[in-house]
Amino acid sequence: MSRVVKVWVATTLMASGGLVHAASWQRWAGACPWRGNQETRSCETRMDHLYDFLPPQEPWLPAGAAAQLAGASLLVLAIALLPLPWALTGRRPGLPSVAALLATVLSVTDVGLAALRSGLEGTVVSPVGSNVTIWCWLLLPPLLFAGVAVFARGWASGAAAVLLILASPLVAFFSYAIGPWDAQPWWEAISGLLTGAAGAFVLAEAIRRPARRRDAQVEPTVVSGPRTLP
Repeated sequence: MSRVVKVWVATTLMASGGLVHAASWQRWAGACPWRGNQETRSCETRMDHLYDFLPPQEPWLPAGAAAQLAGASLLVLAIALLPLPWALTGRRPGLPSVAALLATVLSVTDVGLAALRSGLEGTVVSPVGSNVTIWCWLLLPPLLFAGVAVFARGWASGAAAVLLILASPLVAFFSYAIGPWDAQPWWEAISGLLTGAAGAFVLAEAIRRPARRRDAQVEPTVVSGPRTLP
């Protein structure tokens, strides 16, 4: 059962990473190269926070289907989060951990639905909880992943939790999402790659065969009796 849960978590994490990578492609492809000269007029235009879609906020301009893909990515991530602590730590969380987990899942789901609806309607749709939800979405996931990293069972699970921390928007907004103008080109794709890599680590651990233990062979002890002299 544990292996099935790990495969489920791994698959959903990789799907979530792939979707946000596709969303990043919608924003930057054709305007900013992944590598090379990014000091062009079209690239500088796309760096503007007007095109941010995680989450869309006024003022906002849609960039293709980026918001829809990003919203779908967050919804898939929310599905992965439910069994994630159990899958990576091997033990069921207590009541406080369950409450924190549910709050994290709800905030991710709310922001994901808001981004998806914004993309479909072409205008900003705020989360149900407004700014409170956005702050929860920023703060709760990295805290959850940090707790999982501390209690992770196995190096692969620990590595996956660390990668998820690095992929979180809170870390990105203070590091690789900062660009020369507003946003760093392709930062969402980097977050998606980190999320997908976390899923790959979980999958590797799920399909790995446990090492066989060799039974210790106890050699019989020969007890020699006293010799009788003739």
